[in-house]
Amino acid sequence: MTNNLKGKDIIVTSDWTKDELDQILDLAIKLKSKGAASRSLDILKGKTLMLLFFRTSTRTRTSFQIAMQELGGFVQCPDPKDLRLSLAEKPGTGETIKDTALVLERYVDALGIRLDDPTLEEGKPPSAEGPDDILRKFADCTKMPVINLMTALHHPTQAIADLMVMQENVGDVRGRKAVMMWAYSPLLRAHASPMSTGLIGGTYGMHVTFAYPEGYDLHPGVMSLIKEECSKGGGKLEISHDLKSALKGADFVYPRNWHTLDYHVHTKDEEKRLAAQHKDWRLTDSLMKLTNKGKFIHCMPFDRGNEVDDSVADGPNSIIYDEAENLVHVRKALLASLLVDDKSLLESI
Repeated sequence: MTNNLKGKDIIVTSDWTKDELDQILDLAIKLKSKGAASRSLDILKGKTLMLLFFRTSTRTRTSFQIAMQELGGFVQCPDPKDLRLSLAEKPGTGETIKDTALVLERYVDALGIRLDDPTLEEGKPPSAEGPDDILRKFADCTKMPVINLMTALHHPTQAIADLMVMQENVGDVRGRKAVMMWAYSPLLRAHASPMSTGLIGGTYGMHVTFAYPEGYDLHPGVMSLIKEECSKGGGKLEISHDLKSALKGADFVYPRNWHTLDYHVHTKDEEKRLAAQHKDWRLTDSLMKLTNKGKFIHCMPFDRGNEVDDSVADGPNSIIYDEAENLVHVRKALLASLLVDDKSLLESI
């Protein structure tokens, strides 16, 4: 435990060094190896985590609750609609982020927040930082750690679990090829998860490829950040509009739908019409044969029959359920590292 991570915020993985991320991964592996014995460690007894979900969640909500409870802590998960908080920060709209944050730090020990990009609802183009700015405002206003539970741009704790499952399958991921593949779905998903996996892949020196039809470019600010992380980590970033070519030699394939960058001006019907032009962008057995015995990964939920065929999702190269399980171990390692008072408790795990 060479790094003291107590009280550190996690909003974007690139805010952390590779050595710090390694420390979380190493602890997550130890916790996973302990099996049932890791469910009653009680090293966070008396600590409280608050989770605010401004959008729905299955795995993130459940795994964070389980992680905190199995470490002996408490979880508060109020409906944000019940708060008087205003993210707009305008007079007459509600309590400010600053006042909410300063009060909450008197009650709880850590705060996790999941947000959409509010600019999309206002019909404005996505901003350079968007909802991440809101999380950073919370972090700037309080001493307790602020955890990004997913925004429209980043999903850092999911990305760490994704990296963990890749390491479990190939060992050192440096030089391995991960393809983030646009896949058809009428569900019109956000960009955060594939970009976050690409970002941490760059940090760890992977060959990161984004494959998508023309017109489905990803957020330019985040893509610049991925390019920067690839450069620092010794990896490579590639953009391809040729799906078959992109999949050649892939070690991991992540088929995920995302909406266009013009989503804020399109109707949902228009977005669905545009997406429907590319129904052939679906991960199939025949496409998987182009890979290097590639593994199917996904943050879940995925759209069976649209993003990916059942035969791939349920096939021998699917590691999605290991990936989902790792969320508990990663988030347990993270909470322990951010909140434990006695560092020796971490070292004894």
